[in-house]
Order: sequence, then C-alpha cells, then structure tokens
Amino acid sequence: MKASDVMTSPVRAADDAAIDVATNEGMPVHAEPVPMSQDEFASLLNQLLEAERAGAKLLAVYLDELSPESDVLTRLRVIQRDEARNCAVLNHLLLEAEIKPSTSTGDFYRKGLAIRGWSERLEFLNRGQAWVARRIAAALPRIPGSAATEALQAMHESHVVNIRACEGLLGAGTPGQAVSSNAR
Repeated sequence: MKASDVMTSPVRAADDAAIDVATNEGMPVHAEPVPMSQDEFASLLNQLLEAERAGAKLLAVYLDELSPESDVLTRLRVIQRDEARNCAVLNHLLLEAEIKPSTSTGDFYRKGLAIRGWSERLEFLNRGQAWVARRIAAALPRIPGSAATEALQAMHESHVVNIRACEGLLGAGTPGQAVSSNAR
C-alpha cells in the first residue's frame, strides 16, 4: 500500500457517513501552516498517548474473551500490538522533546468496557481509530521535526490499515460467534 492510497482512504464513521481521515474538511486553509508550539506539541502527544493506551488496554480485555482458535483474535491482536507500539513511540517522542509523558488512560477504555456486542465493539474501535487518524492528519503539517513527522505519519497509516481490518471483520459477520467461555 502506498502512502498516497492511505492519505485518501475513506473511513466509515459511526453514522456510516464516509469521512476522509487525511483532510481537514471545514478547517481554514493556510498557505503555510504555523509550526506547533512546544506546549501544543506536548498536548497533542500526550492526548494521543492517552488514547493509544486506552485502545491497547481495551483490546487486551477484548482479546481475553475470544477463543484461541479465533481468526478474530489473530486480527485484533495485530491491532492491539499496534496500539501498544504507538504508546512506546509516543513516549519516545515525548522524552526526546523533554516533555513528561502522561500516565493517564483515555476515557475510550472505560466507555469500551461497557460495550457487549462484538459488532458494536468493532464499530466503537473504528470510531476511536478514525478519531486518532484525523487528529494526526490535522496536526502533521504543523509538527516540528522530521523524526516526529515520520513517526506520526506511520502511526496515521497504521490506523487507516487497522480501520480497514475492523471493517473486514464487520463485513465477515459477527465475531462473537468465536467468543470463548471467558466472555463477561
């Protein structure tokens, strides 16, 4: 998959409206983006870290409910590892910029624990993935430093790929059919 393919990929939102995760539709267009201040950069990275931590923790709970033989388990495990890897990348970027990483977990975790149906869980997960992808896409033109830009671009691309993976699971039927007796 080329980066140009990822940048224009439509993602299904909760209301089934297609959104372009790589544009800032409705936002004013500036000829040249104003670089992000250190405070804005810190806020962005910590907000993303809290969201990624929430996703990683939530997926770990969801994975515990699936049968070891489940294809859904295999696919969601890849997404969970991406979320955990993103936490490590964000921690590194924060420390490199001499910013204290947040230790908080986003509300996404708590909200996701309350969801019982597998289709609803995957839709919720995709809304969270799309939110992060949009947040990164909106910030990329203003990110200071090429290393941070490259890392966040890769994170954006992984979210788009993971959204497609969840859409594939949703299109394949109810993952709950493969749920083990560990289900809550």
